[in-house]
Order: sequence, then structure tokens, then C-alpha cells
Amino acid sequence: MFRISLLIIFVFLLCRAVIWLVQKHHDARGSGREFNRLVSEGILDESVYEGAVWREVERFGRRRMRAKLAKAQRRIIRDTKTFLRNEYLEAHPPSIYQYIIIFLIASVLGLVLETVYTFVMFGVVESRVGLVWGPFSPLYGCGAVLLTVCLWQVRDRPWWQIFLLSALLGGALEQTTGWGMERFANAESWTYLGLPDHITQWVAWRFLAMWGLIGLTWCKVIMPELIYRIGQPTTTRQMVVVGVLTAFMTLDIVMTVACFWRAGQRHRGVPPSNPFEVYVDTHFDDDFIADTFENMQIGGKLPPADR
Repeated sequence: MFRISLLIIFVFLLCRAVIWLVQKHHDARGSGREFNRLVSEGILDESVYEGAVWREVERFGRRRMRAKLAKAQRRIIRDTKTFLRNEYLEAHPPSIYQYIIIFLIASVLGLVLETVYTFVMFGVVESRVGLVWGPFSPLYGCGAVLLTVCLWQVRDRPWWQIFLLSALLGGALEQTTGWGMERFANAESWTYLGLPDHITQWVAWRFLAMWGLIGLTWCKVIMPELIYRIGQPTTTRQMVVVGVLTAFMTLDIVMTVACFWRAGQRHRGVPPSNPFEVYVDTHFDDDFIADTFENMQIGGKLPPADR
């Protein structure tokens, strides 16, 4: 789980770097959708072109004049965009709409990266999904949402406070998830036993430190830009799509919890006690669990982790 969380942060940082490079290119030439919006709304005026160098370019058979703005004008554009972003973030804390999108992005991205990582490191292609339906690994989605909820109000505090809080959150997430899987489904998905610095089976000091770095990076670099880019829904279609996805994910999570619960009960020899449990045992039996959640050990112990 932890290594994939690092990969998720890396991918987010890579996307952030690409966005920054595109923005820098647009700022240098006085172009781009956001720049045009600022001009059309009167936030930027024609003075932004003072000192610009113009040249004629041809694109797709059409000739047009393209500007290269002076350094002072590029700074004005960047400062204006930064001011507007900070103003938006101060006035609009994250909403349910944004939390849902963050959860979906991190869940899908976590699954993709975990599958790729397993293939590259071990040469194994196996199902790494965390829910019975769809390409989702909700643990990563929950981690991203948890960091956003808990770090939003403290994003302007000293870095060491954010680091310590992030380490605590990451450790609590791993401990709660690992304990819950063992307690309610008699299942294990990872273990840190065997590491010299392990605290519990699911928490180790080295990973607490890395969780601190992950949270600090998320809070200072990724989260503000991601919240700003997602924004608020502006059309009914956006609300409908997110609403449908939310209903589907809720049902998916409920059915997954029921499947794990019955898998643990079956392992203990407890028969179904109502029609719903009969349905779960019929459609999500042990073969389904084994084929869908290939990285999970049910009814047994994982070997100790390597040093």
C-alpha cells in the first residue's frame, strides 16, 4: 500500500509539473484558455502586451501574429493567477463534489499503479481491485480524502506540524484498515512483521516518516491546485454524473463489505442466516473472492516482510 501511495504522489507531481510548464508557455505568449478568460473579464487589460515582441506564425495553413511577452508582463500574469487561486481557496473550502472526484481519481490511479508495480517488480499480473465491481482500490481514495479533510485547515501552518499530523493520519489509516480486515474478514493484505522498526503488524516507523512526507507534499503542492482545478459543478450534467457515480460506489462498497464479512463467517463455519447472506454466498463465493482479490490472504497469515 505504502509504495503505491508514493507512486500516486509522484504521478500527481508529474501532472502538476506538466500543468506548470503549459501555463508558463501560455503566459510567455499571452495565450491559453485561462489567459483569454482573464482578458475577457477585464481582470487583465491590453497593458499586458507592453514590451511584447510580435512575430507572424503559420498553423494549419493560417497565418497569425503571436506575441512573446516581456518578463515583467509574465510576472503580472502569474501573480494575477496566483491571487485568484488563493482568493478562490479562501472563499470555497472543499465540497462533497470535490471529495468524490478526489476519491475516484485516487482509487483508480492507485489500482493502475499497483497493477503496474506488481508486474514490473515481480513479473506478476493479478487482480488488485479492492471492490467487487469496477476498477477501484478504495483504500487509496480514502487516504487522499482523509489527507484533504484533515490538512485543509492547517495548510498554512509550519511544515513540521503538517508532517507530524500526516504521519499520524497515515499510521491510523494503515492500522485501522489492517485490523479491520483481520477482525471482520479474517484476511490480510500486507504485514510489516519482520521489519526491525515495526510498531504493529500494520505500522512501522519508516513508513510513518514517509507518510509525513506524503502529507506535506500533498498539502503544500498538490491539494490546493487540485481543488482549484476541479472547482465547483457548473452544469446539471456534472451533478448527475457525480451523483450516479456516488450511488454506484456506495452500493459497491456495501457489497464488498458484505462479501468480506461472509467470507470470514464461512471460514469459521457460520452458515447464512437470511436471504441476503444466501445471495452473497451464492454470487460471491470463495472462488469469486480468490479470483477477484488475488493479493489477499483469507484464513491465513502472510509471511513476514523482508528487511
